[in-house]
Formats: sequence, C-alpha cells, structure tokens
Amino acid sequence: MPTVSLTGVHSSVVMHEMQWAQWRQIFQEVYRVLKPGGLFILVDIHRPTNSVFRPGLAVFLWLLETETDLGSLLIEGGWRSYNSEVTPQPKLYAGCCIQVIQVQNSAVISH
Repeated sequence: MPTVSLTGVHSSVVMHEMQWAQWRQIFQEVYRVLKPGGLFILVDIHRPTNSVFRPGLAVFLWLLETETDLGSLLIEGGWRSYNSEVTPQPKLYAGCCIQVIQVQNSAVISH
C-alpha cells in the first residue's frame, strides 16, 4: 500500500492475539500508510474491571489476553492521542471488557 494514502484505519479485536514485536510492526505499518493527522482506531479485549464479568471471561482472558499498555506503546511509536490526553487512555465498554483507543498520525501536515 502506498505511503500516506489513508485517512483512517480500524483494528477490531485482533491485537490480543499479537506479541510485542508484532504490535510494533503493525503500528509502524499503520503509521506509514496514514496521512498526517490520520486516525487509527483500535478496538480490542480488555481485562474486565467489573467483577460480574470476570468468572465468565477468566479462562478466555487467561489464554488470550495480553497484559500491556497499548497507549504507551503507541506514543513510543510517534502517535499522538486523538483527544487532549498525553497518553491515550482506553475508553472501556461492555463491563470494561472492550477497550477503544483512538490515536492520530503525528506527522506534520505539509501544504
């Protein structure tokens, strides 16, 4: 795919299957293909903070969920938070079992 060709990329429930090296490679490639200011929306599983959801998801999360701070990893890769937060904080949904992180390509827009 050509460099700086997309205005947005969406990833849905796949990152928990990856490891650190794969995340870095994926994030670098998404950054490369996004136009300056382009939006990357990452939706994935999150370890629930609501105890009601823990028993049903415990085995699944034990086997598949990767404990990491994706927001910090994205910032290290040159991304910037879509809103005013310094480090992108996930928005949590479905009993805090689903996280959504929105970041932008921080490359300078040239005119």
